[in-house]
Amino acid sequence: MRPSVLRAVRALSGTAAAGVAALLAVLLPAADLPAVAAVTPSTGAAAATGLSVPVTGPGYWLLTTYGQALGYGSVARDTAPVLNPLDRPTVCMSSTADGQGFWEVGSDGGVFSFGDASFYGSLGGIRLDQPIVGMAPTPSGHGYWMVASDGGVFSFGDASFYGSLGGIRLDQPIVGMAPTPSGHGYWMVASDGGVFSFGDASFYGSLGGIRLDQPIVGMAPTPSGHGYWMVATDGGVFSFGDAGFHGSLGGIYLTQPIVGMSSTASGQGYWMAGRDGGVFSFGDATYMGSAAGVTTTPVVAIDRPGQPGGCQGSTTPAPLQTPGPGGPAGEGQWTPFSRDVGSTTAAYVTTIRPALGIPPATVVWMDTARTRARQYAGAGGEPPGVFYYSTAVAAGDRSGLVAAFNGGFRMVESHGGWYSEGQMPVALVSGAASLVIDANGTPQIGEWGRDFTSLQGISSVRQNLTLLVDHGSPASNIGVGADWGAVIGGVGNTCRSGIGTDRFGSLLYAAGPTLYPIDLADALIRAGAVEAMQLDVNCQWPILTGFAAAYGQPASAANAYNAAPWMAFPPTQYLSGSQRDFVAVFAR
Repeated sequence: MRPSVLRAVRALSGTAAAGVAALLAVLLPAADLPAVAAVTPSTGAAAATGLSVPVTGPGYWLLTTYGQALGYGSVARDTAPVLNPLDRPTVCMSSTADGQGFWEVGSDGGVFSFGDASFYGSLGGIRLDQPIVGMAPTPSGHGYWMVASDGGVFSFGDASFYGSLGGIRLDQPIVGMAPTPSGHGYWMVASDGGVFSFGDASFYGSLGGIRLDQPIVGMAPTPSGHGYWMVATDGGVFSFGDAGFHGSLGGIYLTQPIVGMSSTASGQGYWMAGRDGGVFSFGDATYMGSAAGVTTTPVVAIDRPGQPGGCQGSTTPAPLQTPGPGGPAGEGQWTPFSRDVGSTTAAYVTTIRPALGIPPATVVWMDTARTRARQYAGAGGEPPGVFYYSTAVAAGDRSGLVAAFNGGFRMVESHGGWYSEGQMPVALVSGAASLVIDANGTPQIGEWGRDFTSLQGISSVRQNLTLLVDHGSPASNIGVGADWGAVIGGVGNTCRSGIGTDRFGSLLYAAGPTLYPIDLADALIRAGAVEAMQLDVNCQWPILTGFAAAYGQPASAANAYNAAPWMAFPPTQYLSGSQRDFVAVFAR
């Protein structure tokens, strides 16, 4: 596919420059943030009452990863929902045509409706092959579509199904969708700029096959339906059909990536939103405020009333609460780790002290909605047997490799078993802490025999000792040193590593050079772990490696690096060959 019209000028127009200047000059005071009303969702759906949305002109909402909608301009500023708790983070929002309500959708397909937005169904509780990354309402407001990263489409209410990409191999994942004005068709866009049209949606061009500086994160249709815009994470804008180019951020340094765009009613302008809540306006789009410098919760979407929102379909972790003053610079603040998945970061790293007076641990957070895990056997008979996935990540699998980290103790010392590739060389033990990876590559932590009772739908199980953290609390035997493995020299505070999952199912790896078992548990709990298990200990074994590969390039020795400088093995460990078992994390 080639673009019929490509106007991606890497320069700001005068209007756009003024908009950026306004953004830089104005930070919305905390007092101007909308008040929030608590909503307790159930069975994947919620309805908010008392949502007042006076629409007298332009305005927009910003959606945070925890479901808070922040209104600017003429849209609601006095009430906005907060969804807590959530099974999965919110990734997208779309408003009703009259602007009197909106829907939010989570990565698991759970739908939450507010104001005059009616609930027509959701995917909450249904097992999905891939996470939801976008949604779009029908023109009547009596239905909506959802799209998953594999291009699977799900229709509800009066939304008709016009086709999907489910089951078709894609070069890059889908990152968004947009409906036609008639509601009788829709477009999908992939992170490489490939466009797929269905129903009465006409194809006006794409970026498929063209090398991009940064991946595409979303699209927006023109009011006529005879064109569309795409936006990349660096703010580069690409216009097709009758979509006019009104400026971009390409070539301008951004502190956080762009997560989506939304166009004005006239089609003569558009807004972009950054992950930090920054808003950039172009053409006749009026700047009405932003959340930059105000909210620490990542923004995932921007939406104008009556216009399908621009969504990134991903999430980022919230900053961690530190134990107090005196910590290392940047403690608890997440920074991107390893390569992007599709259009946005899927792994972040930080340091956190488990408690005052305790040296910091390194923590890596991984988004399991956009990554998949795979268990590898080691080369040294760990475990016994012959396995296809063993020793190293094969060259053909490295284009999507995000990270790799150490496994647990040697099997003879683990007090647990092993299962993978249909083989069980060491019997699984009831009561043992278990890293369970299902057939879709989603990892979970729990106790075998309580949280997991069957191998149905399971790809692998790696057991090691008993749970270090259970239901958000340290294990009752956390102070019994002998229960947590033999350490070199008999010193309890040694190099330790562990793996956990938070309430969203995100994966958390923690390790430090001088940690007692309670310190490792506390570090994981501070990072949000609900369930966690200890992995290997002693300073030659804990290691997590990331890969700073350029977009579309394979992981290699040249772009491999460890999460912490004290980690002993070189970062090529899982590319060249490992004597011990490990887990590799790939882009979905």
